[in-house]
Amino acid sequence: MKRIIASLLALLMLTTLTPVVMAANMDFTGEITTEAVYDEKFGGTSEIELNANLGNDLKAGLSLGSIEQPFPWENGMGWPLTVKGLWLETNGALIPGTPEFTTRIGTLNVNYSDFIAKGIKTTGISVDKITMGPVTLGGYYSLNQDQNLDRGAYVKVNPLEGIEAQATVVKAEDQLSYAISTTVQPVEQAEVSGTYAAVHEEANAYRVNGKYQVLEGLEVRAGYQDVPVEFSPEHKNTDQDVLETGTGFMVGATANQYGFDVTADYADYNKTVDYSVARTLSLAGMDFNTKLAGNYNFDAAEATELEATVAYNAPNGLELSVGYDLINNQPKVTAGLELQF
Repeated sequence: MKRIIASLLALLMLTTLTPVVMAANMDFTGEITTEAVYDEKFGGTSEIELNANLGNDLKAGLSLGSIEQPFPWENGMGWPLTVKGLWLETNGALIPGTPEFTTRIGTLNVNYSDFIAKGIKTTGISVDKITMGPVTLGGYYSLNQDQNLDRGAYVKVNPLEGIEAQATVVKAEDQLSYAISTTVQPVEQAEVSGTYAAVHEEANAYRVNGKYQVLEGLEVRAGYQDVPVEFSPEHKNTDQDVLETGTGFMVGATANQYGFDVTADYADYNKTVDYSVARTLSLAGMDFNTKLAGNYNFDAAEATELEATVAYNAPNGLELSVGYDLINNQPKVTAGLELQF
């Protein structure tokens, strides 16, 4: 089944790129990004994504990318590109008069929940945005595994303005995990959100966050979480800045005054405060985004991160960034381009 779907998609993409189809005034969109980085060594990455609108709410997509390659590149090949995604996507109703929804076959990138369903890159079929009144639902089914056990679904409910709830369930191999999350905005300046997640017959986790816009340019935050080490769903978000293991409260604030953006967040479960100070400086008609960011651990009584950066977006689209790691005495230079069409 996997080979059949991949072959059909490849045939469709080749067909859409022929002069006959190009002459049919097809609608093509895409994005090309490249980045070169110098820190301890010199390397880079590149990605290309192409979407073809075939009419009648039917789209085809192709994405190419490279893994980070250190310099000098092997065999003079630069950044070798490989196929990262290939898919067909359509939007519409299955039966006339029923709700419309999005169907995708081929490469999937599912993001339902940071706790149990984040960045699920697989090959299969998915449906999304099936809306019936205040209820929206969707799901995916992977064809990458012999027994087809990697699958999941979500149901989102918006009963009233400012209130949202979502239930998510994922079956990966023999592991069954689920999550329930809610977001409530009682007033325009305040928002409270919470998530409870668990792996069947294993550990569970939860987190509650709240934020309040005290006045223009000042936001305060507070929360509490219990995310034990034993909580390890197959598709958990591994970004420590988004979901970190630990139990305890968090407090933070962001102030925007006199051109400065000052942010500080303290997590009691690891006794660490993360902070940053940023400001845009104009010099000779050019805007430079300056930032000093780091953290401090009170248990160890030391800073483990402290970096100063200056970034500039040139009129030709080139994004330049120069930074210096003040802890490891290591410079870092980044140059990147992004083209959308």
